[in-house]
Amino acid sequence: ELQRINARPPLGGMGVSMIGPTLLEYGSDEQKRQHLPAIARGELAWCQGYSEPGAGSDLASLQTFAEDKGDYFSVNGAKIWTSGAHYADWMFCLVRTGPNEGKRQDGISFLLIDMNTPGITVRPIITIDGGHEVNEVFLEDVRVPVENLVGEENKGWTIAKFLLGN
Repeated sequence: ELQRINARPPLGGMGVSMIGPTLLEYGSDEQKRQHLPAIARGELAWCQGYSEPGAGSDLASLQTFAEDKGDYFSVNGAKIWTSGAHYADWMFCLVRTGPNEGKRQDGISFLLIDMNTPGITVRPIITIDGGHEVNEVFLEDVRVPVENLVGEENKGWTIAKFLLGN
């Protein structure tokens, strides 16, 4: 819609270009109500929790684990090369919630994580030019409400592919 009306200045970032369209396609009504207006107003900064230490962009080998505790997931693991995590309000994150029996892509879920949740540590990665845009993100016993699961548990691979298509 913003492109259609040639809005200026153009809004960008992962909210508009990645997670917004993904929530429109896969998000619950509550997730849409909570996040889409703020994304459209440019009020939220998002980061992507996909790559992991030792795995890089091989997303199917992720080790960050989210244990279903009933009304929340307990998330433990690490993400790397996380652009903008040091100022992001939210992270959309791939986590392992089930076994990868058969295909390595099985057992992956897609969570929305409030970056102010206790147990999240963001450490800068200073690039060769002295800049700081990317980070390591450590998640230790991070409580993520089950309402922040996008789509079905263990079906996150499909959602992740859709997001990357944007």
